[in-house]
Amino acid sequence: MYKLTWNKVLKDNTIDLIEHPLNGCLIPKEQFSIEFEQLLIEFDGTTASDYFDFYFNRCPMNKISYKFRDDDTKEDFIDACIELNIIPSMKEILQGEMKEEQEIRKTKSSEDLTNDFKRLKSKEMSQKYHSENSVKKHKEKEYKSKAHQIQTTYHSLIDKLEKCNDEQSRIKIEEKLTRVIKLMDHTI
Repeated sequence: MYKLTWNKVLKDNTIDLIEHPLNGCLIPKEQFSIEFEQLLIEFDGTTASDYFDFYFNRCPMNKISYKFRDDDTKEDFIDACIELNIIPSMKEILQGEMKEEQEIRKTKSSEDLTNDFKRLKSKEMSQKYHSENSVKKHKEKEYKSKAHQIQTTYHSLIDKLEKCNDEQSRIKIEEKLTRVIKLMDHTI
């Protein structure tokens, strides 16, 4: 289904502009490459989420540009960037973080944070998918398809991890697995 690795995007002269995840502006591919290189090098086609076109598709109005497929893929891309410390968290970007909040966040267990995130996402997803019926059905189909792709990616990475003997490769697979697990949490 997906076919564009980052190397293919770099070599494709028909792609000039890519949507920036934070401000929504179209920026030159070269500038996008520099800013998000740490994540983009992982778009090597290893799994479904390791393709550029998992997150982006060609803009129908401007054929030389690529925009995020939807808000969910944009959020997944931003989450991966935050995890890799490419960009600060959205909270820090939007309002800054007070010292007391930072201390609370650091002391809160990852399990508590995960549960908070699931409750928040559950509430957001409930509101999102209980709107208009026709839109709801279409979105549910896309959501299920994405969840299935992420689940398939998860199982593929687990298999690779079990078979991997090289320590450096294991580390990379474990990092990807961590991001896929976060994607799975996001789709719950």
